[in-house]
Amino acid sequence: MESHPNPAPAAKRPRRRRELLFAIAFLLVTALLLHFAAAVLRPAQTSYGSTWSAFLAEPEDSLDVIYLGSSFAYCDINPSIVYEHSGLTGYVMGGSEQPLSITYWYLREILRTQSPEAVVLEATSLYFKRYQNYTQTNIVPMPFSLNKLGAVFTAAEPELRLGLLFDLYFYHGRWQELGRADVKKALFPHQWDEKKGFTPMNEVLEGVGEAPYVADRQVSGEDYANNLFWLEKVIGLCREKDIRLILTVNPSYTRCTPEAYASLAEDVHAIEPSVEFYDWSAMFEEIGLVPTLHLYDGGHLNQDGAAVFSAWLGGFLTGELGLTPRAQTAENTAAWQSCVAWWEDYLAQ
Repeated sequence: MESHPNPAPAAKRPRRRRELLFAIAFLLVTALLLHFAAAVLRPAQTSYGSTWSAFLAEPEDSLDVIYLGSSFAYCDINPSIVYEHSGLTGYVMGGSEQPLSITYWYLREILRTQSPEAVVLEATSLYFKRYQNYTQTNIVPMPFSLNKLGAVFTAAEPELRLGLLFDLYFYHGRWQELGRADVKKALFPHQWDEKKGFTPMNEVLEGVGEAPYVADRQVSGEDYANNLFWLEKVIGLCREKDIRLILTVNPSYTRCTPEAYASLAEDVHAIEPSVEFYDWSAMFEEIGLVPTLHLYDGGHLNQDGAAVFSAWLGGFLTGELGLTPRAQTAENTAAWQSCVAWWEDYLAQ
């Protein structure tokens, strides 16, 4: 007679299911604890670009303009003063020496929660190397998503990828520095503030503003071609979302020749003729900027210079370019008006 193995006793089946559920629950709890530990240990990014925590506190679909780029964006553009002079809401989501490859993934992530009428991209990043000095600072604060993974695997140095995927690899040694603010940041990750991504520089360095330094930036052909590749992807994304793309070179005493910027504009228009390109690098007098008062260093405006430039920019965006502020809730209008008042007090000190 053929024999068959005995099935498992019925009493054992519920126990096995319980053990499996316990194992799954244990893994989930462990993952949550590791995620929380990483959020606590990860340094807060509240200035000098990449301020995702404050950006994600903005109401969805409330921003008219997104300002992208490097420190030439987050030191020069104060969105609250742009708003005061135009009614246009906005946020500077730039990053230190941020290459266009990372900027592209930033824009994709931004468009998950915002639908701006225009993107203003400060164009100096077209002269950056493929890998600059602040990849970790630019990518770590991004919310975990497919766009962050895109930035990690297409825009970051290979040797940084492990730490960019697992924050504890970079920051496990910070435990001795932790305080209440680190725990609060982890518990309440979206922290609204009045700066809207702007970083104020409150001085003029010695000798700044006496004469401009004009010299074309050195960039390899390979890096420049790579930058144009990523710019084309930014252009394509803006076209897909019906967003107006505006490239600018902000006022600076460390600038290229007019011929270099004209050549840059030609390369941009070869990709997409409709992209607007504005070279404001030498327009100090026209904008109302006084170099010895309004520059922080050779390249960046200080907070008073940013106030002058941002007021002018607000008028340019609405007057010359015809951008129109969208309707806002009463609550968000009050929040923006409070930002204007906050900056009036801050700059008067």
